[in-house]
Amino acid sequence: MKENQQNPSAVAEVSEKKEAPAEGIDFGSISALANSDFKPEPFGKRLGYAILEKSLALGLFILGFLVDIIKAAFAVVRGIFYGAYALVRGIFRFVRGIVRMCKEGDKFVKMSTFAQGLQNIRGGQLGDGIVFAAVELVFILFMILFGGNALRNFFVLGEIANGMELPQNTSIKSLVSGVLVFLAIGAYVFVWYSGMKSAYDNYVIHNNFRFMQARADQVEVIENIQDYPEFADESGTKFKGRRQIYKIARETYGFPELSARYISYIEFKQMEEMPLALPSRIGVAIASWFYKGYDKVRNKAAASKWSSTFGKFLDWHYDPVKTRFGYNHVRQEALAGLNRYRHTYDKYNNYLSYVRDSESLLRVLDDPELLEKAYYAEDVVSQRNGIEAIPHGTYVKPKVAASRLVGAFECPYNDAVTASDYYGRALKEKAKTGVEPIEKIRRIAQNLHGRLDDFVRVNRKERIEGVQETLRLYTSYEELRDLYASGKAVFIQTLSEKTELAQGRVLISRYDARALYREMTYAKKVYGNDEAKVKEYMERHSAPYSKIVERFETYPFHDQPMRFKKKMKQYTDEKFSVTVLTLPVLGALITCVVPLLVSIFIAFTDYYGIRPNGSFPRGSINGATGNFDWSFIAWEQMFGGAVGGANLGSTFTYILGWTMIWALFATFSNYILGIVLALLINKKSIKFKKVFRTFFVISIAVPQFITLLSMRIILGVGGPIHEWFLSNGWATRNTFWLNDPANNALSAKITLILVNVWIGIPYTMLSTSGILMNIPDDLYESASIDGAGPWTQFWKITMPYILFVTGPSLLTTFIGNINNFNVIYFLTGGLPKPGRGSSIALNSEAGLTDLLITFLYKLTVNGEHKLYDVGSVIGIMTFAICAFFSLIMYARMGSTKNEEAFQ
Repeated sequence: MKENQQNPSAVAEVSEKKEAPAEGIDFGSISALANSDFKPEPFGKRLGYAILEKSLALGLFILGFLVDIIKAAFAVVRGIFYGAYALVRGIFRFVRGIVRMCKEGDKFVKMSTFAQGLQNIRGGQLGDGIVFAAVELVFILFMILFGGNALRNFFVLGEIANGMELPQNTSIKSLVSGVLVFLAIGAYVFVWYSGMKSAYDNYVIHNNFRFMQARADQVEVIENIQDYPEFADESGTKFKGRRQIYKIARETYGFPELSARYISYIEFKQMEEMPLALPSRIGVAIASWFYKGYDKVRNKAAASKWSSTFGKFLDWHYDPVKTRFGYNHVRQEALAGLNRYRHTYDKYNNYLSYVRDSESLLRVLDDPELLEKAYYAEDVVSQRNGIEAIPHGTYVKPKVAASRLVGAFECPYNDAVTASDYYGRALKEKAKTGVEPIEKIRRIAQNLHGRLDDFVRVNRKERIEGVQETLRLYTSYEELRDLYASGKAVFIQTLSEKTELAQGRVLISRYDARALYREMTYAKKVYGNDEAKVKEYMERHSAPYSKIVERFETYPFHDQPMRFKKKMKQYTDEKFSVTVLTLPVLGALITCVVPLLVSIFIAFTDYYGIRPNGSFPRGSINGATGNFDWSFIAWEQMFGGAVGGANLGSTFTYILGWTMIWALFATFSNYILGIVLALLINKKSIKFKKVFRTFFVISIAVPQFITLLSMRIILGVGGPIHEWFLSNGWATRNTFWLNDPANNALSAKITLILVNVWIGIPYTMLSTSGILMNIPDDLYESASIDGAGPWTQFWKITMPYILFVTGPSLLTTFIGNINNFNVIYFLTGGLPKPGRGSSIALNSEAGLTDLLITFLYKLTVNGEHKLYDVGSVIGIMTFAICAFFSLIMYARMGSTKNEEAFQ
């Protein structure tokens, strides 16, 4: 209804209602609300529920933490055994891959196992062949001149040579040189495998369709396994061995040699529904039993009052064990192999790219008049853009003229540069030949058309004729028999090369000729002089080869291996990241990997500076470190031997306990107080925020060791605080906070934690401030509308965001505090020593505030005995402990478990 047609009385009634004052809503007229007997729960009951809820949450947290510890311990043990299994399996697959490449390739691929680069040189990759051959030669000379002797010395280390003592410090030199030789051998094995793979790839490129068909035949057999009953035994329940399947595939079903090999690679036994191994069956039974009970408890907990408390424990679902057998698994692996092959080797087909690039360039060269105009800026696009014309006969650099050609022809930039270069050269040659540049461009275009036509003809017509001729030869046994009797060289040469014997014959590729000869040889070997069966065998192989002919007819292919120059150019283009990362990787290898390996090996020697009985090692001079042998003495001493007046095992246990307490307090005190400080500074009511942040940034800018040494002077004996306490009778002359052994140096430990708080809070405060600034204000506004107070907002909004972002940093901080050398060494130096009557007995090198890292430093560098082997053992155990706690904390971080929730 239009405005002028509205009912006046209705409008007036509405206006009266709008103007009526709000007198409130009469809830008494609503029966459901008027008769409601709802009463809030008493305060004591609500308090009891709250206490119970928090107690449950705390209990569940402790339970989850214990479960994480068990899971981490299981992961470590499982990782050790699985790592050993994966290593053995990896070596087996590596060897199996090499064996298969040799079987599938020709003799030059096999010879590349011992003489690198032969197949590459023969296949046209001269640069690759020379590089791989040179690397092999250098490695052989290295092992003859240096490597062999270094490995021998590595295994004998400090043993007497020729009845005489070895020269001073020979053992450590032998150990380091042995590690370097092992790394060199590993690097060469990688290069050797790359060379072997390159030789194999070179062969595969020239036999692309044959290998593609072999993989396709593999998939076909899997998908139609019922059509190949001969692969199973007489009972029809089990498959035969690989050699038998290979033979049956060739002789019974007529598959070519390569296809038969790939069919024999099929894991036919895995296609059967095999039962799980006993350990897996036990694990599945236990998991199923546990899940049934868990599911009942979960349903009750989900319906209880504290469902939110149990929430994180209610989302687990039992996943059945992933099986690596069955028809679908085998089929998917074969399909994946076929797709990977297509993706990998399609890049070596430059037929389409060559035709496309040639036709694109010819589109420019076929119009030399427009090319000349664009070269001299006389074309329409250049005039429209206001470019001043260039006098004719002036040479212009190709890249300068290319931009105008791109506008005139709308062609790729590379084609424009090439065409400009052609015209510039023709312009320079005009003075010598007298040929006009336009005429020269026409000749170039004509030659390029000829090359393109030849390329297409060879890669389409001649190759198709070749494979069709090969298909014909499979059914022409009499013709092949006569050639076969002439010998292998004549057989291949007659079928694949232009010779007098081959006149009037359609030539085939030498790879097809070799394949024909191998099939004839195999047939002769199996059937002997039975001509009928040999002929039948060859004719049977024509059917599978017809599929290869179809591929040639429908898919143009030009087998062009990647040249060495192009490979090197890749390292400045798409593989530039590899070039950039080479130096950092080498640096990490030299500065991290080699010292780490040497340290691990030292743990299994008797590398002492001074023996436990006070004697010096064999070969030492005036107490200097001498030679050493392989030994487990360091591990024996760690778990029972007394060195330096006390059991090393008990010393390690005490220091480990204090290290864990220190890491816990040093990490979470900084973390919690840093968050509190950031919250205070970021409150809207706080003024001078920049000033406060500047003070903390300044404290970070001061070098840490200066701060720690200053605090050592201030808090130590003779410092200003000690003197003031001494003057009031509150301290003794020779003992104060940092060197008081009372209560196991409790005062020194508390001081260390407090000083670390002063040093570490600014880092947490600054990082947390950035997180707080990025939390959306809408979340707090919505929470306030829903009735959430500041405390609830902090725990439900602020803290989850902070934990999510700082979780990885918290983990690295905890591990860093386990190895926090600076604070302990510069503030207390690990002191004090245990006092008289103390129940703690420590090694003479250790102090009550030493961490594992400072104790290791004293044992190896700054101590009396120079226990390098024991230090290596402690380093290995410290690494294991750090890895263990990392697994626990990693399992509980929201950053890794619930990333999607914060997106």
